[in-house]
Amino acid sequence: MVSRVRKLLKQYKVTKLEGLSQKLKISLDKIKNISCGRTSFTSLFKDRHQYRISPKRSKELAELIGIVLGDGNIFQFDRCQRLTISCNAFYRQYIKHISQLMRIIFKKEPSVIKRLKVNCTDVCLYMQDIDKALGLPTGNKLKNSIKIPGWVFKKKEYLTKCLKGLFETDGHYALNKKYYVEYIQFCNKSESLKESVIKALKSLGYSPQMGNLYVRLAKRIQVRQFIKEMGFERPSPSLVN
Repeated sequence: MVSRVRKLLKQYKVTKLEGLSQKLKISLDKIKNISCGRTSFTSLFKDRHQYRISPKRSKELAELIGIVLGDGNIFQFDRCQRLTISCNAFYRQYIKHISQLMRIIFKKEPSVIKRLKVNCTDVCLYMQDIDKALGLPTGNKLKNSIKIPGWVFKKKEYLTKCLKGLFETDGHYALNKKYYVEYIQFCNKSESLKESVIKALKSLGYSPQMGNLYVRLAKRIQVRQFIKEMGFERPSPSLVN
């Protein structure tokens, strides 16, 4: 623990980081990151109003929205929000790509945190009004009936990038030469999101199938066209989960 955090514990007459979190009304995760040296100490007292941002509609924003709809979460604290995108730690280049998207959109450096004892890395960012910037709700995505924001459907490049983010996070590619089976699918429990993905794929000229937990392209020519059109950061065989 850094010495300045120890001084704060003494100053506020608390013995644990949880108590300091309550006193300062700052998330426990942020204080832990500061105490471990992952985040600078000065960020504790920066004016959070400077972190409000209204990004312009762009293909980068559309892709990040797709990523958040797939593997992301927006958590609401008293005075700020936390955006977390959880990734397989093996995909280091993709983690860098997500971090770059966050920097472009929010003009702020995210924290990249490797979890202990599990093969997972979290890309995190603290800011006010993340939900408004992305047009997505905070909290449980399933209960909030999430879907692709309407503006994404207005341009093909927006829709393509959003689907790219969705399929790279919750996508699954399969190729079985013995049984002549090839498909690519998006797996999710949210009915509203699956319906939104169906609409997006049809808008781009594809013929998707919908199951209880997936939206699938199963025509070989469409599968290969889709992979080519998306321009995945992770090569298509790596989509196998």
